[in-house]
Amino acid sequence: MKKIIWKKIAVAAMLPCLVLTSAGCSMKLSNNENINNGNVNEENESTYGNYEIRVACENSETYPSTLGLQVMKKYVEKESDGHITLNIYSSGQLGGEEETLEQVSQGSLEMAVASFAPVVTYDPEFEVLDIPFVYNSYEEAWMVLDSHVGTDLLNSLEDYGMVGLAFMENGFRQVTSNKGAIQTVDDFKGLKIRTMQNNNHIKFFQALGANPTPVAFSELYMALQQHTVDAQENPIANITDKKLYEVQDYLSITNHIYDAMPLVCNLDYFNSLPGKYQGIIRTGAVLGMEYSRFCNEEREQHILDQLSDLGMKVNTVEDSAWQAMAKVAQPAAEESVAKDIGQEQVDSYLADVKTVLDQITDY
Repeated sequence: MKKIIWKKIAVAAMLPCLVLTSAGCSMKLSNNENINNGNVNEENESTYGNYEIRVACENSETYPSTLGLQVMKKYVEKESDGHITLNIYSSGQLGGEEETLEQVSQGSLEMAVASFAPVVTYDPEFEVLDIPFVYNSYEEAWMVLDSHVGTDLLNSLEDYGMVGLAFMENGFRQVTSNKGAIQTVDDFKGLKIRTMQNNNHIKFFQALGANPTPVAFSELYMALQQHTVDAQENPIANITDKKLYEVQDYLSITNHIYDAMPLVCNLDYFNSLPGKYQGIIRTGAVLGMEYSRFCNEEREQHILDQLSDLGMKVNTVEDSAWQAMAKVAQPAAEESVAKDIGQEQVDSYLADVKTVLDQITDY
């Protein structure tokens, strides 16, 4: 994949006490660390009361987004002097992403993390992120989401009863298969591939010649095991997290779409919190986001090495083939998204992305 050159922001400078291990990411926040919002310690918190916040996620405790939530938890609980307790319910304990998003929107759950596909069912503006082959690297995707492009999307969630706090990391989506490696557009032809229940994804995989079949994430392993589908697409972390290597032989690094996971909070609940606590939560969410990105990028190569050792055949799509896939898939996705939100919004998003990427090429 083509890469841009830029100066990496050192996450360690923001989170000096985070500890990485070679097998993944673990974290520790020092008792001496003091990142706060204004003069937190000078205010009287005795009248604020105590708050217990539940945050749901479908991924495991060791998934990058969940590790980011752990960083957020440490920060929020410390900076609120224990007045806020953040309880993380991982591995789908409170339901799948669709269910927990519904709970947040209705106010029966405080927070949840979900990938773009279920978020789109509430906020169609997020559909622009369904357009594939837009980003060449993590750095490109992060810089765009951290610009007004991403913040405008998060702010739009307020129209649907939710506050968008940050984009937890999920990663670039890749293709695994039992039929062979994906090296060119032709390798997609007739491939029975699992997708999320997302019409835009279905359209661009159809354009590539595949036979996309929506399957719930919780049913994916069994669907692959029983050959209901022969292939699937997911970030690398999910391939090992859900042990998909046990039922798939090939992993192709297609980087066809970047997928983050918005962290959302019920709007009424968030507005009921003291202003200072709202600030602490927002800051904690950003710290968690940065850490989840750092974790994911740092450990992906380690995971790929592990998957190779476990017998998966791993290949990277060449740049010329990637461009050929983009030429076929992008117009199909753009047309599909435009039917829902209008061509003007699609054009505006792509123009904004180009502007941001042009601005960072000097770094």
